[in-house]
Order: sequence, then C-alpha cells, then structure tokens
Amino acid sequence: MKSKGVAYLLWFFLGILGVHKFYLGRIGMGVLYLCTAGVFGIGWFIDLFTLAHQVDVYNALHGSGNGRSNQNVAQNVVVNVSVPQAASAPTPTVALSAEKQILALSDKSPVLTLRQIIAQTNLEPDEAETTVKKLVLKGLATERIDPTGKLTYDFSE
Repeated sequence: MKSKGVAYLLWFFLGILGVHKFYLGRIGMGVLYLCTAGVFGIGWFIDLFTLAHQVDVYNALHGSGNGRSNQNVAQNVVVNVSVPQAASAPTPTVALSAEKQILALSDKSPVLTLRQIIAQTNLEPDEAETTVKKLVLKGLATERIDPTGKLTYDFSE
C-alpha cells in the first residue's frame, strides 16, 4: 500500500526530480522526470491533479490492503485507466477485471445495487450480474432487500 500523503509530500518537495514516480514504481517516468525537470514542470504540475488517482491505481494493482484476498483476481488484471500526462508522453492503459472493478467500487460505497455497479463501471449488465453473483458465492458480498424492496449487495461484511 502506498500513501497519498507520502506521495504528495514527495511530489511537493522532490517532484521535479521524479521521486514520487519512483515511489509508485514508475521507474521509466521517474527517469524521464529526473532528466527533464518534471517534463519541464508541466508533468509535475499535472501530477498535482492526478497523483491521488495514480496512488489508487498502484494500490488496486498491488493489493487493496482491506483484508480481502486478491488471489482470485490477480491473474485477470487488465484495466483501462487513463492518467493524464505531459502532451508528448503516451497514456498508459491498464484494465481491471470485473471483480476488481466491483470491489473497488464497494470501497467507496459498501452497499450497491446492480444498477449502480453497471453505471459506475465499464461492465455490461450481464457481466456485472454474473460477477456480483460470483462475489456473493465467494462470500465477499451478501444479497439483501432494502426497505424499498430493491435488491442490494452488501460488501461491508
């Protein structure tokens, strides 16, 4: 787990040298920042707005740290994540598996409806439904009916 606070401290004090990139395991970008003074300061400035997301992506790919096992989904990590970079740098893409997307969403809101899952991930309805049912079978979620009669999935247990 990498800390957003540590990442921002490194960005603020040593970001022009790319130390925050090295901290997040992005050695190539760290070397680029080191050689170009944070891509002439532009990349360093853009990181002000994107660094929290970069830490989230690192933590999602290297374990969420919330006690859940990543063994079942670690082999299927393929996420489409666009991280704004300097104009000349290519945008890296990483794709999360369906299970990882739903579990990441459950960290923000532990009780979800199928409609929320579909709206807030890039999953198709059938894929979202199948995946959330797998998570229920694995014991990572519980199906519940809320007071209004909606089927919800509780990930808080």
